[in-house]
Amino acid sequence: MRKFINLLAITLFTLCVTLYLGGPYLKIGFASSAHYTDKDKIEYEYYTPEVLKKMPRISNSYEFTYTNVSGPQAYVFSINYHGVSDVNGLYEYLISEGYFLQKTCDVEAECWRSYSNNDVIPVSNFTDPNEVFVDVYRSDYTKSLDNRQ
Repeated sequence: MRKFINLLAITLFTLCVTLYLGGPYLKIGFASSAHYTDKDKIEYEYYTPEVLKKMPRISNSYEFTYTNVSGPQAYVFSINYHGVSDVNGLYEYLISEGYFLQKTCDVEAECWRSYSNNDVIPVSNFTDPNEVFVDVYRSDYTKSLDNRQ
């Protein structure tokens, strides 16, 4: 009986330590949304797509958001710049990464696409207040630009 109690105590201790240390990662994995900065290392590394990580910081004031859109399974990753309206650096970066401006966009923004993935990148420039929003819309339902698929 004593061995059973010791084994149970060790098992419970191990479970508690695992949940304590792994809890933040479980929370991140099941979150439907998040609001964070690049100083929140765990969230930044987990949620932020590479295209946003490498995007020029056109303002000193910016933040990131992540949203898991229900319905047609989709994810929206965003960087929001405050106090800025010049988006030329963003456009230059997108072009250098192989994105090109679309003729139409489903939202009030300028949408960028690439042949290398199915992501849609809307860039919204608001003048009052001066803010720029860059989203990465990712869904399995977005049609590929590559006709070879």
